[in-house]
Amino acid sequence: MSGFKLKKRKQVATAFDVNVTPMLDLFSVLIIFLLATSVFSATGETRIEVPFLSSQPPPKQEDIDKNPEKTVNLTIDTSSVKYQQATTASSVPVDEFEVPLTEDALDKVQARIYAIRKENPKFDKVTIFTQQEVNYEKLVLVLDAVRELRPGRTPIPFPADYKFPSGVDASNLVTKIVLGNVIFAD
Repeated sequence: MSGFKLKKRKQVATAFDVNVTPMLDLFSVLIIFLLATSVFSATGETRIEVPFLSSQPPPKQEDIDKNPEKTVNLTIDTSSVKYQQATTASSVPVDEFEVPLTEDALDKVQARIYAIRKENPKFDKVTIFTQQEVNYEKLVLVLDAVRELRPGRTPIPFPADYKFPSGVDASNLVTKIVLGNVIFAD
């Protein structure tokens, strides 16, 4: 045999250090981003009701005739807004006019709704019909005119027993907006 001796090597334990600093930096930036986007996504909310069928029986005609409620319907065309005011007792419009789809002209629409709210503080619903060709910016322009008070108009307090829908501010002109589509057949 040759004079080689096998030496046993000592096993050295090597510890691997994981650097978690970049991971913590990433999570801190991610948390800040999530908090910021959640705040921004909650600021522009508008509650919109879609008409639905109810299981409750319709009110009796004599009750409607005794206490008729005012209804306001707005029909948005590509270049104008048609305002119609009627009562639940009669479908014939009491007040009707058409204005161009501009912010200044929509002030006239808001003035009429404001007058109705002053007369009847429980009035809280406007129905908006739109053609499919109406773009989003024009719809938002009308929604803002219906919902937010213009400068110079003081908020009308709602009655004490009024139940606000969730996410609705008491300083709004109306609290319920119902959207629908109008399809004009040729």
